[in-house]
Amino acid sequence: MNGQSTIYSDDAYVVVIGGMNMDIFGMPDQKVIPRDSNIGTVGMSVGGVGQNIAQNLAHLGAPTYLLTVYGDDYNGTLLKQACSENHILLDQAEQIVGSRSSTYMYITDETGDMLVGVNDMGICEKITPEFLEQRLDFINHASICLIDANISQEAIDWLGAHVTAPLFGDTVSVSKAPHFQNVLDKIDTLKPNALEASLLSGIEIKDVDSAADAARVLLDKGVKHVFISLGADGILCADRNEIIHVPIFKTDIVNANGAGDCGMAAITWSRFTKPDCSLRETGQIAQAASSIALESTKSVPDITPTQIHAKMETLTILN
Repeated sequence: MNGQSTIYSDDAYVVVIGGMNMDIFGMPDQKVIPRDSNIGTVGMSVGGVGQNIAQNLAHLGAPTYLLTVYGDDYNGTLLKQACSENHILLDQAEQIVGSRSSTYMYITDETGDMLVGVNDMGICEKITPEFLEQRLDFINHASICLIDANISQEAIDWLGAHVTAPLFGDTVSVSKAPHFQNVLDKIDTLKPNALEASLLSGIEIKDVDSAADAARVLLDKGVKHVFISLGADGILCADRNEIIHVPIFKTDIVNANGAGDCGMAAITWSRFTKPDCSLRETGQIAQAASSIALESTKSVPDITPTQIHAKMETLTILN
């Protein structure tokens, strides 16, 4: 791990349960001409919240298994290859014969703003309680089980009732965050953004103080550790003993995509490598990782523990 020592045992690992997509995008060179062929750029990249978090964790050196499903189509071949190249372990994943891999296609305007998207992610419905039950022993032997809210509420309810490993939750979006509403008392660590935390707590977050109020509600509902991402206002970190606000690191923003997934991975990595990591240090690690992601052209940066420690050592934080 790039010269950084860790304390986890050789057989320790993290399980990430969630989605893996092939993202396809098109961006025209000039103003879109509707119902016509537009000259521009077409690109493909491996995505999905679960996969992105798993890839960040693997880059940080944590042995990471992605429990997901993918098809036997061409995109499935590319997804499997990308996981292998990024050291994401698919031993517990399932390739479903005759199914299309999860795919997201979108078209932007000439400035990069999205015009239309098509979501073909029906295969994620195959991550059922039955699918998970077959892998329960493996999940329960993990150091951490991280859940991406793209899987169904039924599946998350089942995980809450049967998994004994510490459960970490990424709420993904306002529409997906309610998937955790029945299992908040089973969640060790939850990382929503302000809108998602507002929805789950019933407290409208407008600033750091209202974020602290929302965190208290989530703690009262049984969550042990809450990390509320406040964007440019940093991150609000809370447990039953303390509530801490960690501001953002000084960052030259290149790409706004992927910072949240990288921050979630960093929180998980910090607890995986140092289970007694303090709330403040965990929040600082999350902010350092998010800063590194924002400064990268990639949605999943080539992040390393050395980069995080170097960013932490500067402690160049905006006040």
